[in-house]
Amino acid sequence: MKKFYIFCTFILSLQIQAQVGIGTTLPNAQLEIVSSNQATPANTDGLLIPKINAFPATNPTASQQGMLVYLTTTVGVNAPGFYFWDNPTTSWKSIGATTGWSLLGNAGTTPATKFLGTTDDNDFVIKRNSIRAGFIGNPNTTTGNMNTSFGANSLLNPSGTRNTAIGTNVMPSNSTGILNVAVGDQSMFSNTSGSTNSAMGVGALYSNTNGSSNVAIGRNALTTANASNNTAVGFGSLRQNATGTNNTALGYQSGYTATGSNSVFIGYNAGYNETTSGKLYIENATLTTDSSPNNALIYGEFTSSPKVVRTNAQLQIGNPTVSGYSLPTIRGNAGQLLQTDGAGSTSWVDTASNISIVRTNLSADQSLGTGGWQKLNFNTVAFDTKSEFNTGTNRFTAIKAGYYEINAGFHTFNQSDTNYYAIAVYKNGSEYQETASHHFGSNLISRTINCIVYLNASDYIEIYAHNITSGTTIDSYSGKTYFEVKQIK
Repeated sequence: MKKFYIFCTFILSLQIQAQVGIGTTLPNAQLEIVSSNQATPANTDGLLIPKINAFPATNPTASQQGMLVYLTTTVGVNAPGFYFWDNPTTSWKSIGATTGWSLLGNAGTTPATKFLGTTDDNDFVIKRNSIRAGFIGNPNTTTGNMNTSFGANSLLNPSGTRNTAIGTNVMPSNSTGILNVAVGDQSMFSNTSGSTNSAMGVGALYSNTNGSSNVAIGRNALTTANASNNTAVGFGSLRQNATGTNNTALGYQSGYTATGSNSVFIGYNAGYNETTSGKLYIENATLTTDSSPNNALIYGEFTSSPKVVRTNAQLQIGNPTVSGYSLPTIRGNAGQLLQTDGAGSTSWVDTASNISIVRTNLSADQSLGTGGWQKLNFNTVAFDTKSEFNTGTNRFTAIKAGYYEINAGFHTFNQSDTNYYAIAVYKNGSEYQETASHHFGSNLISRTINCIVYLNASDYIEIYAHNITSGTTIDSYSGKTYFEVKQIK
């Protein structure tokens, strides 16, 4: 009966009083619940909101707008926690969803007002397994001054400035190096004081500690380098170059074992085995053993005197099938000349077969008639490089236009007169040049002639003698009577 009286009194007080207090007789709000001891509360001091293992199968209505529950299990994308009913969107919303980022993703964000970061002047640190994996500071994304780092164990040392490190274990040892850019696992791993380097690729510039102004793009490019001013693009390019400087390598494993300086390697395995300095390789060596000065498409030496550039292929000037020509790939023999066929090909030819060289003699003494010009019957060929002398017509006929030197002479037996004797070069049947004089006493007669004449192809040369009276006989001795032709241009 006493308990019923107390209950009725409580109900009556709710109706009479506008405010309710639990643990207090002077509530400061419509409902105030006071702990047993604010300074040292009991483990039961608190308010238990209704617990649910799942959201109601039937949605609440507008009358339940703002109704609060505690979800004890994960339901779909909803993690355990406090939820309230939002009737306008007909959904249960997590308390704090409008101010926090969900691990399952967020929707309806406003970039201008919603962000990850701080609103005060404190650094923003990202960790994985309690190890720093990211850092955003002012003016850095890592320690030091104006550095940027993203990835575990990247750019750990604070002294360097203006460095960029992206990837795992990127520049972890950098101390005083500045203006470096490294992207890729373990790129510039050993760098301490090297500066103005660019490395992109796993292990690029891995061993470099103090070398500067290097560019390495590709896995293991310039892996062992500790020098400066090298550029390597391609997997393993300049991989074993430790101290060489001013090298340029472009291509897979180009300059792989190079240890020298001032070299250029372009192409697949280009200069793979080269270890000296000042070399040029442009090649595509399928096997590393194929890379050599004698196999490279183009090989050169920058430091030799004179400098050397070599092609180990056929050299073509223009397109031989149109208007250009190709050069031979062999050196030819001593004394040979390079000759074109007029259709794009060239070849080495013997000097003798390339120019006209002719000497002829008489096979027997020749008696001259009673007077006037008479052709000498040269009918014995000593040599004729291009088969241009006809012993039947006793004439030389050019097969190629050019300048020719003519040399001829005759001797007679003793003559006792004062007659006029002469020798002449005839071109195409007409006198071109002569040598003449009168004879005195009883002696043999000698006349010689030498001249240069231009001949077109098919032009011909003959040698004529002149006398006044009969009885003159030309001595056939080859050392006295002769006819020579030599092409000079």
